[in-house]
Amino acid sequence: MPPDATDTKRRLLRAAVEEFARHGLAGARVDRIAEAAAANKRSIYMHFGSKEELFDRAVADSMLELAQSLTLDDGDLPRYAGDMFDRLQRWPHVTRLYHWAALEREQPFEPEVAGYRRRVEAIAAAQAAGEVRDDVPAADLMAMVIAVVISWDSAAWSLRELQAEHGSPDAAARRAAVVSAVAGLTRPPGPSPALHEPRSSR
Repeated sequence: MPPDATDTKRRLLRAAVEEFARHGLAGARVDRIAEAAAANKRSIYMHFGSKEELFDRAVADSMLELAQSLTLDDGDLPRYAGDMFDRLQRWPHVTRLYHWAALEREQPFEPEVAGYRRRVEAIAAAQAAGEVRDDVPAADLMAMVIAVVISWDSAAWSLRELQAEHGSPDAAARRAAVVSAVAGLTRPPGPSPALHEPRSSR
């Protein structure tokens, strides 16, 4: 019986996600991907066209899986940030692929753009309803929320050394800090308090 092409493609994608998450586009090797997938290099080019196209597909599929596991229909950004933190704790390869793609592929992935567009529109609707601050554009606010969620994974190794020295919190404490930070970041501004109370006349 001939090998199942669909199964081969699936194995190649799984192996590619692991390889690209570890080494990025430039450092990844197609022979390692083929070996891990129990396939040959020719099958990579047959199914995906090129190493770059395989990278794009691995990133897009990983980001789509993350997006489909999260909801933002109600514009509740602190809850969304906590849910994203939980997913990325279980799927650390997604954060690594996110960083590699930003560094090595300076172009948008259309399926990912569509996913971001839905979330940005949900934020804009929450802004229009007065539930989220509206002095920052919705797309910028989305980027800021993501930055808070992945802040520990994005920190320089020298800063991580200091985090270890000062007793870096566990995952539960980090999650609570993320939710609290996003709540403060996205809350609509209230009336500005007076800096000085007027002096009473005597």
